[in-house]
Amino acid sequence: MSQRHLWFTADTHFGADSVDILTREMRPFNTADEYMHQQIKIWNSQVQKDDVIYAIGDFINYNYSSNENDFDSGLSVSRMVNAHIVLIIGNSEERVIDDHFDGSLEKFKEYCINEYNFDDVKLNDYVELCGQKFFLTHRPKDHDKYYQTLFGHIHRGGGLYRPYGFNVGTDLYNYRLVDENVIKDLLERKLWWDNDIDINCYK
Repeated sequence: MSQRHLWFTADTHFGADSVDILTREMRPFNTADEYMHQQIKIWNSQVQKDDVIYAIGDFINYNYSSNENDFDSGLSVSRMVNAHIVLIIGNSEERVIDDHFDGSLEKFKEYCINEYNFDDVKLNDYVELCGQKFFLTHRPKDHDKYYQTLFGHIHRGGGLYRPYGFNVGTDLYNYRLVDENVIKDLLERKLWWDNDIDINCYK
């Protein structure tokens, strides 16, 4: 049996009607369906069946302003990924929970596990990487002041780095999943970034 490998991503915004994100984030895909299938193809080229992907928020798309609300088509992506998925909820998931699950994270979690084979759905979580504990949460403002944080929410425009952690949004990594090797490299770079007031990846 292969060793379990941990992977991380955020802000995929999957959904059959999720078209605004393609323009807003300059994603080089013609349709939401093309994006979803290409993203799945990339992930499946990286993962093994025992691996775990932590999707750190906005796995699905649910956008009031553009009437993009087909969250089930976004959740269905999990069935096509050849690895386990743990969903850390983001603002899109929060909207779905409020509108369709009576504001109950537990009801949404049960739905995701039973209908779409997610391993778990959480508000946040901790994992061990590179010999230290990391906090996982969608919004960077919710970081844990005692641990480095992996987050999303701010997309490419918010940059890669914060003094308290790293943005694992899919747009920053050419739609590839981030693993411990990438985190190790980021931690080494952070030694320099923490002392560079003009660093371009921190806004």
